[in-house]
Amino acid sequence: MKTESPFPSIESTINRLITLILNVTFFGLLFFFFVLFVLGPVYGIYKRGLETMFYPTLLCWGLSLPILIPVTWHYIVKSKKMACKIIVDQSGLLFYNSQDEIVDKILYTDLRTSEQDFDIRTVSTTNSGIIPWLEVIIQSEKTDQTTRRIDMNLPLFAVKNKQALYAHFLRGITVFRSDLKIDPIVFSTYSIDTKTWKINQKGSALTTWVFILLALICVGFICFMVFVYMKYNT
Repeated sequence: MKTESPFPSIESTINRLITLILNVTFFGLLFFFFVLFVLGPVYGIYKRGLETMFYPTLLCWGLSLPILIPVTWHYIVKSKKMACKIIVDQSGLLFYNSQDEIVDKILYTDLRTSEQDFDIRTVSTTNSGIIPWLEVIIQSEKTDQTTRRIDMNLPLFAVKNKQALYAHFLRGITVFRSDLKIDPIVFSTYSIDTKTWKINQKGSALTTWVFILLALICVGFICFMVFVYMKYNT
């Protein structure tokens, strides 16, 4: 195995503006959903009576509570257990929570070859968003061989140097796991210059502005729905 000493480590940085927009959008939608489908029927019972609103209330609560309860539990109650920091170092990719505990990791030693032309490649799905995920094959002592799709994102946080994290992880693969083949498309996807392992800022900036535009559209949609709801109820 080829080694490089010392191999530097990098840590994720947070884009505070986009994170604010993301949180306002997410919790705004959650609050609007709660008001519309939980508190709305309660107000309807107060105004029209239980007999009239019984079945509409049962329908609204039956549809909303199975969604609201697990989402609230995951993103609010258990938020301290969620990953809030990413570090790429000589061991691999590490995800830490607010208590500085490792909640997930992908080590270079756990990476395996695939039966395809390339062992490391990108994949786009409906959940991957603008930037495709990085797909690798891993197998540790405790788990069977499986496919992992790496997303350099954090729940409710916008990672500012996402592509730099990809670049450093891929650089680590070339250093510590030179036996693995990386699809050349991976480097162009993440705007990586393999000579310097730096990011092409033009490609990175375009992705950021597209994300901001989509977030602003979501915020505008929330404001519009709140306006319509208030107008309808008044």
